[in-house]
Order: sequence, then structure tokens, then C-alpha cells
Amino acid sequence: MKRNNFGAIIISAGYSSRMGDFKPLLKFGKYTAVELLINTFTSSGINNIVVVVGHRGNEILELLKNSKIKCVENRDYPKGMYSSIVTALGDLDDTVDGFFMIPVDIPLVKTNTINSLENEYLKGNAGIIYPVFNEKKGHPPLIDCKYKNIIKKWSGGGGLKKLLAKFEKDSTMVAVCDNSILMDMDTKDEYCKLVDYFNSQIPNIEECLCILKLYNVPLDVIEHSVKVSQVAMDICESLNDAGYNFDKNILKTAGLLHDVSRNCKNHAEAGGKLLKKLGYPKLGNIISHHMNIKVSSQENIKESEILYLSDKLVKKDKIINLKARREYCLNKYRDNQEALYKINLRFDAAEDIMEKLKCAIGRVFKYE
Repeated sequence: MKRNNFGAIIISAGYSSRMGDFKPLLKFGKYTAVELLINTFTSSGINNIVVVVGHRGNEILELLKNSKIKCVENRDYPKGMYSSIVTALGDLDDTVDGFFMIPVDIPLVKTNTINSLENEYLKGNAGIIYPVFNEKKGHPPLIDCKYKNIIKKWSGGGGLKKLLAKFEKDSTMVAVCDNSILMDMDTKDEYCKLVDYFNSQIPNIEECLCILKLYNVPLDVIEHSVKVSQVAMDICESLNDAGYNFDKNILKTAGLLHDVSRNCKNHAEAGGKLLKKLGYPKLGNIISHHMNIKVSSQENIKESEILYLSDKLVKKDKIINLKARREYCLNKYRDNQEALYKINLRFDAAEDIMEKLKCAIGRVFKYE
């Protein structure tokens, strides 16, 4: 059985010529691109990390001087990325079984993606593991160290991609809900798009669809979720028109994904945990409360309450007022006293949120 013992190579040696700025030191929040990748790997339990420097290498060495990260200089960096990979392999810890390889201009790969590749590797069925988003291979591949010497001795053209293609029979692909495996930053426009993606802290629409597909959410549940998303955005719009500043995108996404774990016991809590695992803690917190919630009339309306109310205003894929929805649920479970008690608690909470909404917008909401 293979061990969980991995390393990572981060290539930060290039000129960044098309960018017009130095890519390793471009900022995402309080971290640079190279620091962000280091944090991702260390968060995944990987401590054997080699950062290859070349152009403006002293700046990266200064940035990382107080870390435990191994930095190596590739004096041949003008020859291209492959020379940096070979340089890194010479300094990769001999105890490592497999290693990730990623250029610094793909900095936003998620921890869950790294973990998914590790889990596939540990099955022992393949020596080269690629992440795939929407059927497109991205970075970083996870490569068994049995290929170290082959990579170091390779003299053919086409780089690592062409070499690894020769071992297709020993490779496999892992579907991930992570658009960032395909997102690089060769230009300033691409960098700006990555910054927007980083700051959003929510999955984009392609990632939402991928999550729904990967976790086998049934079509009828998706149709319900689309309608809940619509109602959540309507509520958000009404509140923002009244002077609030809710993020319409996060409520849209929460509506789309709130039932991602619909077939699980305690599906709201399970869905929240899943979204946190995928790298979206705020979204997970909102979703985890959409079945049971405590409502305080003394507090301003919250995002979790907007999602909760939106869910109660949708029966299957049709908008319905709270009174009619309550009556439908009470009739459906009329012989189950425990269920009836819970239904009344949940709709009492929904009515309380509706009152908060009406007070906030100063009028009756259109779906009451």
C-alpha cells in the first residue's frame, strides 16, 4: 500500500515577460502568489516543498528567508521551465513517494483538489494523476517518484507534458470542482480576473454546475434549487433597494447549492460541511442553517435567514406563499406528530423572517 508522503515543486524562475510584472510576488490579499501556493500545500500536510528561483530570485529568497521552504536556484532558467523541473528534482527529498509540479502563475488551486489527487494516488492504480475540470486537464499533476530519473534524463522536446504523455497507461484523471486548475496569469487582464475570483470566495457558475454533477444531485432537486436561488436574489434585491448591501452572488450560489447533500441525513449540515471542505467556509455556514434556524427579532436580517426563507417559499420548482406551503407540509405528514411539531417550528421561524423582511423593506414582499 502506498504511503501518504508527498512533495511539491513550485516553479518561480521565469521572466514574467508577458505579464510586465513579476508573477511570484503579485498579491492575493495579504499573500503573494508563491506564498499562496506554499500555504495550499502545507495546509494539505505537505512539508517537502521546493521553490525554484531564477529571474529576480533574490527577491523570492528574501521573502521566504524565515520559512522552512527549500529554495533552489536554476542558473539555466533562460532555457525554460523544464530546466527548472530538473533542478528541483535534484533537491527533492529522497523519502518522498510522489510530487506535485506547478508553475507559480497558477496560484489559486484549492486544498481539496490536492487532497483529491493524493487520495487517488494512494489507491495505487496509477503513477501520474491529473486534476480535471469540465473534462480539461489542469495543474498540478501528481507524479510518482519512479519517474524522477526519467524526467531528469529526458532530452526530447515538448517539455514535461510531452514526456508524461508517453506514460498514458500509468496515468489517470480526477474530476475536481476547481476552475482554478486551468486559470493562469500570463497577462495583467488574467491577473485581474484571478484577483476577482480569489476575492469572491464562492464558486463560479461553472463550478456550481460541476459540484451538482459530481455529487449526483437529482434533476428535480436542481430545478428546486434554481428557483430557490431566484427567490433569494429577489429578496436580496429588495433589501439592497432599501439601503442594505447584501452580496447577490453569494445568495444566488447558496440557493443553487443548498441541497447539494439532499440525500444525506441532516442534509443542511452535511451540505455545509461539504462546501467548507471544498474551500467555501462562508457559503457552508449559510447553507448549514437552511433547515433549522434561530431567529432574533432584535437583529438585522442575515444571509442565512434569506436562504432559509427562500427555501420555504418554494415547493418543488414553484414559488408558493408560506401559508400554503405550511398547509401542504402539515397535510403530508398529518399522521406523524413529531414531524408536525418540527414543521410548525420551521414555518414559525420563516414567518418571523418574513416579518423582519417586511420591516426592512418597508412594505409587503411580493411572495408573501
